Amino acid sequence: MLPMSTTITRINSLHPARRAIQVSVALLLIALSFGMMSLGVSRKSIANRDFVEYWAAGQQLVHGKNPYNANRIFAIERSAGKKAPRPIIMFNPPSALFLTVPLGTIGLKAGYLLWSFFVLGAWLGSVHMIWVMNGKPDNRVHFIGYVFAPAIACFLLGQMAAFVLLGLTLFLFFHRTRPMLAGAALLLCALKPHLFFPFWIVFFSWAITRRCYRVLAGAATSLAIACLAPLFFNPAIYRQYAAMGRSSGVKTAFIPTFSEVFRIVIAPNAFWIQFLPAMLGCIGAFWYFQRHRADWDWQKHGAPLILLSLLVAPYSWYFDPVIALPSLLFGAYRVGTRALVVLLILVAGNDLQLLLLTPAHSAWYLWPGAAWLAWYLCSMRYSRDF
Repeated sequence: MLPMSTTITRINSLHPARRAIQVSVALLLIALSFGMMSLGVSRKSIANRDFVEYWAAGQQLVHGKNPYNANRIFAIERSAGKKAPRPIIMFNPPSALFLTVPLGTIGLKAGYLLWSFFVLGAWLGSVHMIWVMNGKPDNRVHFIGYVFAPAIACFLLGQMAAFVLLGLTLFLFFHRTRPMLAGAALLLCALKPHLFFPFWIVFFSWAITRRCYRVLAGAATSLAIACLAPLFFNPAIYRQYAAMGRSSGVKTAFIPTFSEVFRIVIAPNAFWIQFLPAMLGCIGAFWYFQRHRADWDWQKHGAPLILLSLLVAPYSWYFDPVIALPSLLFGAYRVGTRALVVLLILVAGNDLQLLLLTPAHSAWYLWPGAAWLAWYLCSMRYSRDF
């Protein structure tokens, strides 16, 4: 986060009553939107979104059953109206199951509306915090966050990746002022830990060298609670998760990432090669941290680190780059008009892919991850703040 003297460019001058009216209107619009959703959405459409995997896992977990059992999950999804020939299984580790517990106690439609409300809150709340972190600039650059294709996909599909974005943003927002809370927020990043391998290396190096033990304590405490919580419902949950991992088919399915393409080109049957780019990324990230250790700033130096982590992830889907938002907006606030136009073109291209319903396994999803990092590195070289 930038120093207060350089980041806060103006004080919000809105009268408290006026702000209260704006908040009330926003809440009313959200309530009306969800009311229309409840009338227009059908069980069949819900059952064919990613949300159904979390709902089915919750239904299994609260009854003490295996949330990673493909046959049982498929039966629940089919009974809800799913038409696909195979189930959608929740691949997230058991530490993520605490989010599904409420879904196991309510019906499909009510669960979808509740889940969508929190996904939307995570998305919009993150964009707002990013705007505040960057000094509340008096422009509309943050609107990029509202039209960012991965974020829109998270909302439409009911994807958990929106909560990962929220965890990352909360860490960046609070790591100086409320370290325990910042560390606890990283639990949400651990929902998809494979997206952050270089980030984790730098995080632990930073916390140890800076003696940020309260951040580590917050992270350890929240993770411990999340790991223990599912054992209350199902003591065999970790053994079941391991069994699912061995039979999940992840090794054979094509997931459009550079790490998978690297494995296919080098040795298609050597799955470990898919993790080699992440290992190299970790080494590069550690070198980068050592170079900037004395003046490390999580917003400034963390921005390219997050984009690198995303690029070398062993696997990710087209909605996972939602975690790039803090980095892209940090750069967008600081670059010139030409670089900003280039970013808008890239964002529009990514939006077009979503609009055209490009299949999730399409190789066309390879370009955005590389484009975000390339744009950031090229644009920031000429930024007035660097």
